[in-house]
Amino acid sequence: MLRYLLTTLVCLVGLAEPGISAVVTPCQNPSTAACRYTKGLLWKIERPGQKPSYLFGTIHLADARVTTLPEPVRTAFETSRSFTMELIADGEGLMHIAETMFFNDGRTLETTIGAPRYAEVKQILVARGMPIDDLNRKKPWAVTMVLSMPPQKAGIALDFQLQMQATLSGKPTYGLETMREQISVFNDLPITDQIALLDATLRQQQTSAKLLERMTQAYIARDLTGIQAVMDASGIDDRRVHNTVMERLLANRNDRMLERMRERLAEGDAFIAVGAGHLPGEHGLLALLERAGWRISAIY
Repeated sequence: MLRYLLTTLVCLVGLAEPGISAVVTPCQNPSTAACRYTKGLLWKIERPGQKPSYLFGTIHLADARVTTLPEPVRTAFETSRSFTMELIADGEGLMHIAETMFFNDGRTLETTIGAPRYAEVKQILVARGMPIDDLNRKKPWAVTMVLSMPPQKAGIALDFQLQMQATLSGKPTYGLETMREQISVFNDLPITDQIALLDATLRQQQTSAKLLERMTQAYIARDLTGIQAVMDASGIDDRRVHNTVMERLLANRNDRMLERMRERLAEGDAFIAVGAGHLPGEHGLLALLERAGWRISAIY
C-alpha cells in the first residue's frame, strides 16, 4: 500500500491530477514566458563559463507512448554526467508516510468527511478491488491520493525508468525534494481544504480517464500550453482553496527546485527530470531559470 500511495503522490505532484487545475495564462505579450515556453519537453540550460545541462519534463506513466525516449532526449540523457529527479524514495520517507497518512488523535475519516462522502469513497474503492480495511483511519488527503491514481499499464513509469537507467549506468543520482516535503504539500492543509480537494477528485471519477488521455496526447505533442489547458478543465470550486493548493503544489515547489538544481547546473552536463507541469508559465521552472541568468532553448 505504501508503494501504491507513493506512486500516486509522485504522479500527482509531478503532473497528472485531474482534480486540480492550473490557471492558463493567456499569451498576450510575446515577451512573457507564458508565450515563449509553450512547446517542448527537453530544454538546454546554458550560461557562459559553464557546461550546458538539460531539463526534461516527464509524466508519471508506464505508457509506451511516453516511455520510449525520442532520440534527442535519449542522447542528452546518455551523455549527461549526472541525473536528477524530483524525488528519490528512502526508508525514512516511507516510514513518515506510514505515520502521516493516518489519524492518530481518535478522529475517523467517516466522522471527518461525513457518512455520504465516506460511503461514496468506499464504493469506489470496492469497485476497483482495493482494500478498505484501514480506510476509516486515513486522512482525506491520503484518500485523495489513492482515488487520483490513474490506471497504470504494465511496466515502469517514465521517471522511474530514467532513475533505473541512470543507476545502472553509474551516474550520480540526486533528488530535488524529500518525501517529507512532498507529503507536507497536502498533509499541512487544513482539514476543510483537504475535504475540498477530495470533493474535486470525487467529481472527476467518471471523466478522469478521458482527461488523462487528453493529458497524454498533449504530452506526446510536447504542448505545454495544452497540458495546462487539460489541467484547467476541472478544479476546486472554492477559489481560495484552489489558489492555496496550486501555490503549494507548483509555485512554492518550483522555487525550491530551482535552488536545489543550481549545484547540478554549476557542475554542468546534468540531466534533470521533473514533471512537465512544472515547466511552463510565468512562475514555471523555465521562466525562473531565465530570470536567474540562464539561457533556455528548446531541443525537443
